[in-house]
This record gives sequence, structure tokens and C-alpha cells, in this order.
Amino acid sequence: MLFVIWLVPLLGAILCWAFGPQLKRAAGVLGSAAIAVSFIATVASWGAATQNGGTHQFLFSWLRGFDFGLLFDPLALIWVLIITGVGFLIHLYSVGYMWNDNAVARFFAYLNFFVFAMLTLVLSDNFAGLLVGWGLVGLASYFLIGFWFFKPSAVAAARKAFVINVVGDVGIMFAIFMMFSRIGTVTYAGVFANPHALDPWLFWICVFLFIGAAAKSAQLPLHTWLPDAMEGPTPVSALIHAATMVTAGVYLVARCAPLWSASHDAQTLVGTVGALTALAGAVLGIAQWDIKRILAYSTMSQIGYMIMGVGVAAYTAGVAHFFTHAFFKACLFLGSGIIIHALSDEQDIRLMGGMRKRLPVAFWAMGFAVFAISGCPPFAGFFSKDQVIYGALEHGYVWMWAVGLITAGITSYYMFRLFIVTFFGTYRGELKPEAVGIAEESSSAAQAAGSSVIAHEHSEPHGHENGHAPGWIMAVPVAILGLFSLVAGWIMAGQNSPWARFFASSFPREALPPATVTEGVTSGIAIAMFLIGLGVAYMRYGTREALANAPARLKRESETLPAVLVNLYYFNEILDWLFVRPAQALGQFFGRWMDPHFVDGVVREIVMTNRFLGTLMRSFQTGLLRAYALIVVFGAMCFAVYYALEGAMR
Repeated sequence: MLFVIWLVPLLGAILCWAFGPQLKRAAGVLGSAAIAVSFIATVASWGAATQNGGTHQFLFSWLRGFDFGLLFDPLALIWVLIITGVGFLIHLYSVGYMWNDNAVARFFAYLNFFVFAMLTLVLSDNFAGLLVGWGLVGLASYFLIGFWFFKPSAVAAARKAFVINVVGDVGIMFAIFMMFSRIGTVTYAGVFANPHALDPWLFWICVFLFIGAAAKSAQLPLHTWLPDAMEGPTPVSALIHAATMVTAGVYLVARCAPLWSASHDAQTLVGTVGALTALAGAVLGIAQWDIKRILAYSTMSQIGYMIMGVGVAAYTAGVAHFFTHAFFKACLFLGSGIIIHALSDEQDIRLMGGMRKRLPVAFWAMGFAVFAISGCPPFAGFFSKDQVIYGALEHGYVWMWAVGLITAGITSYYMFRLFIVTFFGTYRGELKPEAVGIAEESSSAAQAAGSSVIAHEHSEPHGHENGHAPGWIMAVPVAILGLFSLVAGWIMAGQNSPWARFFASSFPREALPPATVTEGVTSGIAIAMFLIGLGVAYMRYGTREALANAPARLKRESETLPAVLVNLYYFNEILDWLFVRPAQALGQFFGRWMDPHFVDGVVREIVMTNRFLGTLMRSFQTGLLRAYALIVVFGAMCFAVYYALEGAMR
């Protein structure tokens, strides 16, 4: 059954790629069916994953210490359920979203290949196999982000994502080299059996592993590829940012829990980066107007929560937030796709408004997801986020606990800002960005601070003209994800919850001193922060006066945003100066000087030398018999003189 889970998506990718011209739109059905089969097989294998520590399937040995196999345990089960379950809903949604795209078969081939790559990463029982999956995921994301390759911005975004993820690949490679040099194996069982056998390199092994996790999960300072990845189709954003790729770093840290539990310094490092990323991403969400970029920065922030949780050894909490996040974030992205489709590819929320009655499915589903991501009880995000925040306090990281609570309030504010501006008031999109002065967003920087919104009329939006897929194909997955945004967290309620029991034996347990603040108090403060964020968003955007004056208010806010937020903390510029420009300068040096004058020069010298020697040797080939006889006589005389002198010297 493990092979069915793992290989059926690869089979679907091959078939979609090989028979794409014949399949056309049917490729969407085939691709979705492949993921559905994998999901059904996963559910059928529940017992195999949860009993006796899971199932292990040996595959082959490559070199001594490099044994490859599959491991299907409770941690892998949760990830595989999300990858295939939410992945299937995204595939089904994509059938409708990509209905009129000429390359629909190629799209589903890439999508299936992406799922196969994630399954390879998650199901591997060793670090080398994980690295293979890690690299394949990066390759698949390159294909998907740059799917519309005729757009220069999409190509640039795909290249940026690929390069930054390769940085993470190199980090994991160094960690593997260090592990193998210390203990002679890269299997999880061999490495985790005695983490202290990796001393004195344990901390640095964790650091290099976390470089890989930070690059894949868009943690500071390797986060800059994430908002640019919005250049791909919206289902790609949902698959990458909700269910799969960006959570790979969370999986890596959770899988390596024995290593992190053995290195307190590594825990502090990872928790710190996660907490700072959560706060930084939330603040950047305030400064965005593109609906997908707002969701991208919210993903960065929420992944920061997860990394903070698993980093401080609250592993169950971090994985719980991964689980709930997959539902509400996929719902938000797919719901935004419905809006973008309805508005003829408009993504600026300042040019939306009044979508509540026109798009009721998107309104209700995204409403549930917004309440979930904001931490409102009894929605799913409340339970998982509360566990992460309290987990930081429980493990002694008071400042991370405070950052988590502050970030919760900011999240509530900017998510309800998105919700109110998009769905309430009147439609503001009669005039397009170029007509009202809104600067077009590039793939590497936010829009200019001086942009404006002056459209005030509420003309009717219209969708694509070339025919539509049946409406339910896009509506049903969004509705299902909206429902799970409500109920997915209920299994986490209480100290002895089904979720806690499920992972009871999966992670290292440590005795903790009593926290200075109870979990109930933490929950109360988190709810208060949610209400404050909601209240501020309502007062600024949701009152009758605010809705009536929305165009002027949004214009004024666009013009007064701090430059540091508009320019995304200048991270792109800093990375450009530190790495991109030096790399380009080095490339130009080699291209203009080293290659033509040294490399090509050596080749030219070899050619000229051989040509000279050939000319010289050819000069001896006269074709005259007396000349050849003279050479033979001269050679014989040389030998005679040599031997005569040698005899005289004796």
C-alpha cells in the first residue's frame, strides 16, 4: 500500500505529460484521480502507520551507511493526509480554474509531480532520501511558479525561488556529510539512536539542517522568494503555501526532534527565528494590497508560528498548527482565486468591494478561514495557535510567548482588513490600476507608496469570456475547506485530547517546571488580542462612514504607508547588494576576462603549438630519396659518435 501512496501521483504525472495533447481537459480528471487514489490508500493504511511505531519498507542499499527505505509513522501520516487530501481538493479546484488554459495537461503533470516529490520527502526513512525529495520539490516548484513562462515576472520569480531553495539544499548536504563522518550512517534510526554521538558537531548539524528548513519554509532572512511565488496560478499558491512545500521545514525540525531536544542552543535559535518571522510577516501583511501577497505574508507569519513551536520543543503544538493551517490557508487562497476569476484577474483589494452578495460561497468559506487564522474560538486556528503560544511559555521562552500574542492581534487586524475591504461596501473596480494611478506590482518589490484609488462607481464585475467550467468544481473544494477551518481544531481541545494521545509516543518528553501563567490565562489574552485586531479593522474599514469613504481612505492609506514596509524591510535590496551583485560581478569577470583570455587562451595556445609542430614535422617530409638517405646517415653518425664518446670516457 505504501507504494500506491507514493508512486500513483508519479504515474499520473507521466500519463498527463505523455498523453497531454490527447487528454486536454481530461488531464485534470486523471491528475485528480491519481491524488484521490493516493489519499484513499493513505486512509486505508491508518492502522499500519499508528501501530507499533509505524511501517518500515526497505528499498535498496547504495553505499555503506546509505540504506534507502520508506517510513510511515504517525508524523508521516499527518503530512501525507494533508498532502493527498488537501492536495486532491486543490487538484479538483484546478480543473475549473485552468479550464481555458491551453497547457492544462502540462499543469496537471507538474501538479502530480509536485505531490510525488513531497511524498518522497515525507516518506523517506533517511536524510539522503529526504534530500532527494527536497530537491525534487524545489524543481517542481520552479515548474509551477514559472508555469506561465511567457511572463518575465513569472520566470524571474521561479528562478528566485529555485536559487534560494538550493541554498537550503546545500545546508542539508553539509549536515549529512557531518552526520556520516561522525556515525557512518544517514538513516533516521541510526542518527536518532544516540544524538550525543554527533558531539561536538551536534549544534552545527542542527544549524545546517535549519538552513534547509528556513529556505523551504520562508523564514528570515530566506523568505524573499515567497511573495514572488504568487506569479504562479492561484492553485499553485494554495498547494505550495498551505498544504505542502512551505511546511517541509516544519516537518524536518519535527522529524529531527531527538536532535533538537539534545541541543538547547539549537532550540533557542530555531524558536527565535520562528518568532521573529511570525511578527515580521504579520507586519508586512498590513502593507500589502494584492490579495495573494497578503495571504503570502500571512503564510510566512503562520509558518513562523509553527517553526517557533517545533523549535522550542512544543512539537505536538507546531504540528497541530500545520494541520489546521493547511485547511484555512488553502481555503483563503482558493477563495481568492474565485474572486480573481470573477473580476477578470483583478488582485488589488482596493479595486474590489461588494463581493459578499455576488460570491456567497467565497464569502462564507473565506469568512470561516479568516476567523480561523485570526484565532477565534471555536474555529480551528484558535486551538493550534493557542498551543504554540502557550508551548513557548511552558518551555521558558517568555518573550516568544509575548511575540506570539502580539502577532495574533496583528494577524486579526490585517486579515479582517482584507475581508472587509473585499466583501463589503460597493464595488470599486470600474477603473483599472493604470487608470487610477495604482502602481503595478513587480515580482520583487511592493507597489509604490504613492499609489491611489479613486474609483467610486460600482459597476458590475465580469468574469472570463471563453466559457466556464461547471461552477461547483471550484465551489465545492472551497466549501469543504471552509468547513474544516471550523472543525479541524476540535480534536485538539483539552490536555488529554485525541491529538495529544495520537502523538504521545512520537516526540521526546521532558519534565517542565510549572508555567508562571496558566493556559487558560494565555487563551484569554489571545482572545482579547483577536478582538482588538477585529475591532481596529472594523473601526477603520467596516463602519458605515468608512465604507462610504472607502476610495478616499484607501488612497490616503496607500500614500502614507512607511517606506520600510513598502520596501519589505529592504531585504531584497540587502540580498541584492550582498549576494546577487557580487555574483553577477564575478560572473562578468569570468565571462569577460578569465574565459576569453585564460581558458580560451590556453586552448588557443595548445592549438597554435600543435599547428607549429605539425608544420615543422611536415617540413621534413620532402619526398626526395637523397634527403631521406642523408637523414639516415646523419642519424647513424650521431649514434656512432655517442657510443665512441661513451667508450672513451670509460
